Amino acid sequence: MPSVTARLVKLFARRTIKRDGLDHDQLVHHLRRHFNHTPTVTLLPHGVRCRTLETRSFEGDLVTVKEPAMTVFYIHGGAYIAGVTRTYHNLAGRLAKELNAAVYLPRYPFAPEAPFPAAVNRMLEGYRFLLDEGHNPANIVVSGDSAGGGLSLALLLAIRDQGLPAPRCAVLFSPGSNALGDGESVQRNNASDCMLSADMIHGVTEIYVPDPKDRTHPYASPGRADYTGLPPLFITVATDEVLYSDAVAVRTQAEKAGIKVEWLPRDGLFHVWPIMLPFLREAREDFPKFVDFIRRCG
Repeated sequence: MPSVTARLVKLFARRTIKRDGLDHDQLVHHLRRHFNHTPTVTLLPHGVRCRTLETRSFEGDLVTVKEPAMTVFYIHGGAYIAGVTRTYHNLAGRLAKELNAAVYLPRYPFAPEAPFPAAVNRMLEGYRFLLDEGHNPANIVVSGDSAGGGLSLALLLAIRDQGLPAPRCAVLFSPGSNALGDGESVQRNNASDCMLSADMIHGVTEIYVPDPKDRTHPYASPGRADYTGLPPLFITVATDEVLYSDAVAVRTQAEKAGIKVEWLPRDGLFHVWPIMLPFLREAREDFPKFVDFIRRCG
């Protein structure tokens, strides 16, 4: 049975975040109002520090131990429209502590002001920044949730297509992977998803990828891409969320290409629950699973 905290989060999300019938401007305002002002308290582990980086190739936060041996490039969610790195400081802090890592939390341009492929291009610049700074790609983990999961997949494809050295692995929480918005679960789980609706998914895809001809591009819909040459993937998803089929598509394409996949579906939870460390019991339970996966990929 879901924890009391999980049930409260689901109730809160259904009452405040999930919406139908918003036009594009209203949807942008709604998502930015909620995702840019998340009520989080930062609790960094001992020995972990956070600072802001501003360079030509990377803008965002660095959450790190004093002498990191690994690197995590974590791309935040927010429907390609919203989101702030501050929301992820607790998750980043625990990744830094457990993996003895430097966790980079990049900022990227949002739609509709900067539609596809602006965010993908910025993430590729960020990865090149890590390589230029001397980070060993064998010790770089790419990770992200929701839209950030989709951008993580697009980044992995771009890294391969550009002939850059591949990262160690990728960890994806409920990745958005279909800019067509026609996944089977979008309608089937419309009622059961406490946070997102089919109407919101369709609106977001139209805002992020305004040209319909671009919506089948592998970087816009990585759930349709050829994954040959990609690193191992760890995927989590809630079984009753609208993006469940997006995650299934990623697993299917990875397995088709012979890529190692570890799959963690959860009943009774909600979109991107693993980011809610340390407050959610289920996030605390699942954190060691993807940390162990990252270690075993070495």
